[in-house]
Amino acid sequence: MPRRIFSAVVLLFVAFPSVRADEVWNGTSDVKFHGTSTLHDFDGTVSRVPLRVTVAPGQSGRVVNATSDVEVKRMTTAEEKRDSAMWTMFQQAKFRFLKVEVSDASERTLKPSGGKPGSMPVTLTIAGKRGTVNGTVTNIVEGATQGSFDLSFPVSLKAFSLEPPKVIGGLIKVGDTVEVKVHVTLKKDGAK
Repeated sequence: MPRRIFSAVVLLFVAFPSVRADEVWNGTSDVKFHGTSTLHDFDGTVSRVPLRVTVAPGQSGRVVNATSDVEVKRMTTAEEKRDSAMWTMFQQAKFRFLKVEVSDASERTLKPSGGKPGSMPVTLTIAGKRGTVNGTVTNIVEGATQGSFDLSFPVSLKAFSLEPPKVIGGLIKVGDTVEVKVHVTLKKDGAK
């Protein structure tokens, strides 16, 4: 019996030689966000957010998984009062991070043929509430050990049960949708 199991394992390796270990890529994200209000629009940033990406063989091609934690207090609009209100909205005292995840995304949908923009389902956990947004992938630059791309997606504050900041008794209100643009830079683990 042990000889049969050994033979079956050897047969699997011979039959599927292209199956290999996951590729691990580490990198950073530079995030820009744009919001609207009844008084004036605003922009914000958070730079050099660490992330980890794995690329693995799947049944219909390679699949991508990614995780990143964005520290709420590193998010800034360069306006102290607005930043404080934003951190309060995200319940920073209770939830220090916004979690960003990509699970089992097909490499084919991330970078379709013909130079078309790709799509990426992005799961966000904001103030303890999870939701998925659809991102658009553009400007893909690939190398054997390094790469980069841009990702953009809208975030509805209501979808995450967030109460937008209000000023002057509610006369000035922040709009529900925030546009997010991310530039991702990656380097393959073990690459020099």
